[in-house]
Amino acid sequence: MHLTRSVPVRLAIALGLIAFALSIAARGASPRIERVILVSIDTLRADHVGAYGYGRPTSPAIDALAARGVLFQNVSTPSPWTYPAHASLFTGLYPGRHGLKNLDRLLPSGLPTIASVLARAGWTTGAVVNSTLLGPRFGLDRGFREFLYVEPVATQRAPATRVVDQALEWARRYRDRKLFLFVHTSDVSSDYVSLPKWERQFVRPYSGPADGTTAQLSAVLQGKAALNAADAGHLVDLYDAGIRQTDAEIGRLLEGLRANGLLEGALILVTSDHGEEFLEHGGVAHGRTQFEEVVRVPLVVAGPGVAKGSRVAVPVSLIDVMPTLLATLGVTAPEALDGEDLTPLFSGRPAPRAEGRFLFGEADHNNPQLDITRAVRHGADKLHFDRTTQRVSLYDLSADPAEQHDLAAERPDVVRQLRQHIDRFMRIQPLVGETIALTPAEIEKLRSLGYIIR
Repeated sequence: MHLTRSVPVRLAIALGLIAFALSIAARGASPRIERVILVSIDTLRADHVGAYGYGRPTSPAIDALAARGVLFQNVSTPSPWTYPAHASLFTGLYPGRHGLKNLDRLLPSGLPTIASVLARAGWTTGAVVNSTLLGPRFGLDRGFREFLYVEPVATQRAPATRVVDQALEWARRYRDRKLFLFVHTSDVSSDYVSLPKWERQFVRPYSGPADGTTAQLSAVLQGKAALNAADAGHLVDLYDAGIRQTDAEIGRLLEGLRANGLLEGALILVTSDHGEEFLEHGGVAHGRTQFEEVVRVPLVVAGPGVAKGSRVAVPVSLIDVMPTLLATLGVTAPEALDGEDLTPLFSGRPAPRAEGRFLFGEADHNNPQLDITRAVRHGADKLHFDRTTQRVSLYDLSADPAEQHDLAAERPDVVRQLRQHIDRFMRIQPLVGETIALTPAEIEKLRSLGYIIR
């Protein structure tokens, strides 16, 4: 009787152990990612996003995404304007390596991009973009099977609606394939115009000359117009309305994925190419300086395998997105990238290559000369350098995140160390791509959008 009774007991124990082992294996198994959606919100500075501490309700959808994923607190763009910054996002290389520092160059032939690498790995790739500089004329469509260029105009109010509609259509069409989508919107950038419901929410009473147009901002940059603090405050209101409008579309994108059963198994990344100035250091718009209001951008990642509500304080760069994304998908990255795999930073593993790095900024434009400013960050120390005047300024971002107190004279040893790293960085030999000759119509289009101001 004892032996008879023990058989079901032993069987139950064995089944229990098997079930426990299977549950452990399931928890440790690599999550299955069926689709990746990389969203770039043009001209979005990190400190105007709620998840980064902003006090106005500009970004409820992005904030909710950050709550269920990882937020990188200190992300720098390698360039303060759209063309070189997105080229770095796509290639994992600094502008000094990929060579796209001005509008007369195309991406070097054969240089891998996120899209081309994933396409070779069997992924279906698509991009819908709302910037002339990301359109097929400039070559950043490389590797995308599906591509839609939504032509921008300075006075546009809501092209992100069309962008999101197209992204959802492709997500539904390719639901049974591994899909990589790049989604780009320009609703935040100038002209600062949004739908009335968002402007009513954010724009306070104002009487003054500031209108948020690209033409006026260009005039300020050329010294043909001037704005004061009250004017800058009005521009901020208009800018924040644009963020809220774009965030609503991001929310609609995520809800559309969920409603179609496509959110589960989707890795979502939201970032930006650069920020915007509002007289913090005397300027407006972007492209000319390497100050934090222009170079600090958001990066939020959520989806399978990403820890919920995690925050990463380690300084990182947009050049890290490509190797991080490929590592997450188990796809081999190209050799000799400048960027690093950040997955250890949000998975509890040591990340010696991603910590303690020197991160660089370069490739300004619309200054008296091309590409004259440099910046290097190491921990909280950040050095600005002008290669034409040799002027330097040093800031401690932990104590002075707004970069108002120059410490160069007080900390010459730090200046010397960071200058040495900039000097070595400047000796990088870029890859050389094909030259491009802009037509008069293209030049006028780019001037209307603020990419050319002379």
